[in-house]
Amino acid sequence: MKLGLFAFVLAWNSLACATTFVTKTVEVKASSVSFQDDLDFKLLDTAIQRQIDAYDSGVDLSGKVQFGSSIFPKTILRDSLVLFQEVARETRECFAEKQRGKCFEQFNREIADRFRVFRPTQDQSRFTAYYSPDFDGSLSPSDQYKLPLFSAPTDPTLLGSSSEQIIYDGVLNGKGLECAYIDADLFQLYSLQIEGGGRIHLHDTTGNIITKHISFDGKNALPLRFFSKLMVQHGYLTAGQVSYDQQHQYFVAHPEVQRTLFSENPSYVYFKLTDEEPLGINSIPLTENRSLAFDPKYFPVSGVLSLIQVNVGGKIITRFMLGQDVGGAIKGPARADLYFGYGEEARVAAESLASFGSQYFLIKK
Repeated sequence: MKLGLFAFVLAWNSLACATTFVTKTVEVKASSVSFQDDLDFKLLDTAIQRQIDAYDSGVDLSGKVQFGSSIFPKTILRDSLVLFQEVARETRECFAEKQRGKCFEQFNREIADRFRVFRPTQDQSRFTAYYSPDFDGSLSPSDQYKLPLFSAPTDPTLLGSSSEQIIYDGVLNGKGLECAYIDADLFQLYSLQIEGGGRIHLHDTTGNIITKHISFDGKNALPLRFFSKLMVQHGYLTAGQVSYDQQHQYFVAHPEVQRTLFSENPSYVYFKLTDEEPLGINSIPLTENRSLAFDPKYFPVSGVLSLIQVNVGGKIITRFMLGQDVGGAIKGPARADLYFGYGEEARVAAESLASFGSQYFLIKK
């Protein structure tokens, strides 16, 4: 879960139960939008099926939701995904027989015939992105794997420990809360905390490697303050020098400032190892390049289907994504944080995105 903030989950739960939830959107003509998918729908079926499974497992779809000036039962969100899944599958089958452009022409006609299209009242949406870092690790500490990841304590006093107390004072050491040990430095641990989840390749003494996912298990509810802002405030870096690599290099080269940064950023996220990918709201496994995080204040339930059009590192992506996560830094009705998946390539792509673009919501007619 992006930033792993309980307050946002609670806010989302209370808003999801509203009788009629009003989104800040306006209807647009489908013919005014070019519906494409730069990944040719790869993994979209996975994301949709995970969402439908969540709906069928008890996600509350009671009440109504308003898009533009029209009011729908919330069940329209599930119905829209089922229909879109069918249309997307037909288009993928078309790719095997016809030119891609011809297939998308038919796809656009299907969207216009079968869906209504809405966008935020603000013409442009602001996009950022996040990813899941990869680590090598072990279930036992060693000279290589020595940085612990902690699961959430059941003791409320320990649960509220600050990052400084946990990392430097060792208040959780030896209490059986270590879920794994990773080969990483403290800045990489901080980055994992910000992203809210990751992946770990567990090594044992026989040379075997088992891959697990690092999933959110709670947090201490203390304020989150980004190292980038703290480094600028202290004069360590300038506002134009705060890329991930620049922050990381400074942090490693100046061990004397490390504890100060953690003392001023007391937030701490707890983790657990799972067989499934990091979970968003409703315990939905996030799907790389298909899940996004939104502000729960402005959307009533997970699974809202979006078309995203935005420049990422000089390349325009136009991609269908589902709202399946929330985030503490995601504020406003025209705001989304895109999940780009695992590893270094995903990190670079995520870091290159902080711009405005277009977002459209599809609702079955």
